[in-house]
Parts: sequence; C-alpha cells; structure tokens
Amino acid sequence: MRWTVQFRLSSPWNNVPAGQSCPVRLSSRVENESVLKNKSFPCWLWLNVLGLDAPMVAVAWQFFFAGAFRLNIPTSNYLALGLIVWVIYSADRLLDARRLGAPEAASARHRFYRDRFHIMMPLTVAGFILSAVVVLTVLPETLLHCGVVLFLFVIVYFIHRIWVAGPMLAVLPKEIFTGMVFAAGTTLTGYVWSSDIPDALYSSEVLWFGGLCSLNCMAISIWERGADAGNDGNALPQIFPALVPYFPALCWGFVVAGAVFAFMQSGSVIFPVFLAVTTGGALLALLASLEHRMSPAFLRVAADIAVLFPAIVYLPLLPWDSTS
Repeated sequence: MRWTVQFRLSSPWNNVPAGQSCPVRLSSRVENESVLKNKSFPCWLWLNVLGLDAPMVAVAWQFFFAGAFRLNIPTSNYLALGLIVWVIYSADRLLDARRLGAPEAASARHRFYRDRFHIMMPLTVAGFILSAVVVLTVLPETLLHCGVVLFLFVIVYFIHRIWVAGPMLAVLPKEIFTGMVFAAGTTLTGYVWSSDIPDALYSSEVLWFGGLCSLNCMAISIWERGADAGNDGNALPQIFPALVPYFPALCWGFVVAGAVFAFMQSGSVIFPVFLAVTTGGALLALLASLEHRMSPAFLRVAADIAVLFPAIVYLPLLPWDSTS
C-alpha cells in the first residue's frame, strides 16, 4: 500500500521542497522517525515521557499483591512507592540525557529530559526531598531497614551506569537486574506488613513477577535498539545482539512455563498472581511477535501496558475480605 504525504514545511531530514507531496510507504519506521524528529509528542506518549508509567505499574502491582495476601496497606505506603520509583527513573533519565552520544536518534523520553533538563532536574530533586520526608515519617521501621538494603542495589545500578561498561556484575544484563530489583521493591511493602520478610526476595511469586518485569525491560531495550545504538552501550542488544531474533521465543517460553506453574497453583491464594504474570508475559510475547508491524514508540508504551493491564483486569479474582 502506498500513501501520499503532504509536506507543508521544509524539513532537514528530507529532500522534498515545501508544499510538494511525495509517495512513501507508511511503515513503523516512518512513524517512529516522525516521533523522533518532532518537538511535540502524541498524547498517548506523555505518561512515558514524564516517567509516570513505571510508578503506575509499581503501585498497581503493590495493590494487587496486597489484595492477593489479604493485606490492608496504608495509602501513604502507596504514595511513598510511587514517589520513590518516579525519582529513581527520573534520575536515570537525567543521567542519560547528559550522556547521549547521538541525541538526534534518542528516544522521546530522553530527548524530553535533555531539552528540559533545567526543569526536570529541580523537579527530581524536589521529588527526592518529598519522598524522603514521606519515607521517614510514614513507613514502619522494619520497612525502612529492608528498603535501605534494597536501595543498595539501586546504588550499584547507578555506579554501573556511570563508570562500568558491559553487563551488570560482569554477566547479568542490566535489564534483568533492573526487573528483579523493581519486583522486589514493588512487593517489599506487602511482605513487611505480613511479617514474612524473607519471602520478599525469593518467593516464587516475586521471582515470577521479577521475570515479567525483566522481560518488559528486555523488550524495551530490543524495541528501542535503534535509538540506543549510539546512546546506551550497556543495553542488551548492544551486548548480546544474537539474542534479539530469539526474543519472541523467549517470551512464549516464559508464557508456557508460567501457565504450567499457574495451573499447579490453581488452588492457592497466589493463583491470581501467577495468572496475571502469565497474561502479562503473553501480551509481551504477542507484541514481540508483531514487532515489525508497530513503531518502537508505540511498542515502548505498549510494553508497560502489557504489565499494567493484568494487575487491573484480575482484581475481581482477589479475596476482598482484607484484614488490617
């Protein structure tokens, strides 16, 4: 199918005079380039550009885990988690914005932070101060102690981002490291309130959720490999390029294994967790299988929706006779 695109203004990235039409094949690459080059962003991209998608996923899954385990977590704890996640992600983007090797090819969120660094830096500092106040005033002491331990992993991540090249801890892709830390941080509050702290790090449901989060991070790196080629040498496709063609198969393998494990837990209170994790994996697998039919910008947003969607849809399956 061929389309005619009318250029009303001359553009530095094409040789078509202003007002002259040119035939092009409307593909995901064309759509992605329009997002990359345009100073404004479509409305569906703004949650990602502002860094609000990750906090939404974290809070939604914290609420989902709390419901699965019949826990009544104070609203202030959800607020603390959302603030902390946003600050960490915003700080990471600020760091990336100052280290872009090819700014013109960078993703929309990185260009947004680069162009508005003078705005996002003070907002991030203010968010850090606010989150520190919330954490120190409303979180239980046990959660603070566990949070400090987990925060050490965040520090390791930033040290690696700044001074070290290659995989995390020499062998682990940063996407897997990030996904597992995100999962542990998201579920930590629930396990502290249930007084079952050791399970916060290595219970089967947390590990499977960490696998889903890792797949999400891997998908984003793979789908944005064009933007990362000159901007993030530590991204998975740059370190392990041979893995890229097999990513859909990896996702479907995760889905099959998750479905088997969910079936084995069908009589357990954590069955909805495994069902939601497996569904999220299936959505990522579907997106990975259709990657070439969609733009990287759309895939980036869809990757987080794939993780967020099951935590909302399966809420009716949770036991709602919560106890405080």
